[in-house]
Amino acid sequence: MAVTMCTSLAISRQDSPGKNSSVLVLGLGNILLSDEGVGVHVVQNLQELALPCNVEVMDGGTASLDVLLLAQGIEKLVVIDAVRASKEAGTVYNARLKIDEYYKLEQFFSGGNKVSLHQISLIDALVVSRKMDCAPNEIVIIGVEPEKVDWGLELTDKVKQKVSKIIDMVLREIENAVHRK
Repeated sequence: MAVTMCTSLAISRQDSPGKNSSVLVLGLGNILLSDEGVGVHVVQNLQELALPCNVEVMDGGTASLDVLLLAQGIEKLVVIDAVRASKEAGTVYNARLKIDEYYKLEQFFSGGNKVSLHQISLIDALVVSRKMDCAPNEIVIIGVEPEKVDWGLELTDKVKQKVSKIIDMVLREIENAVHRK
């Protein structure tokens, strides 16, 4: 199957994200807090690559995920973020949910399991988008255990070493979505 590649992505377009995309890759985090900004660092690297035209890469920063409510037409959402789960720094996590499994996120996080600084916005946006019948059919969360969440613009070595692995994981998710079409 031939895949049409785009050399430039519509990262900052004015219309709704996802309008012409089937995959949205969303990097979350605060780049002022070292490893907390890993999602943003990853999407900055991804923005340099030629990706299929149906893929949109967005720097979600620390903003609320209200943007998801406008992301109609997204089949797959890939979220990259720092995730605290009390494992060794640099541990990479990968969770996949289909639209009928969103309740698992609600159950897990309602028990006081605070993992990501952005989880509440993510869950709220997904629940509302599902009720509005515009939720992605599949969500993939790729997280990395931070070593340092304190003032600093650079990722720690343990987390920086995982960036290429995370990029490879995202590219596999994109390839899987493109080949399912």
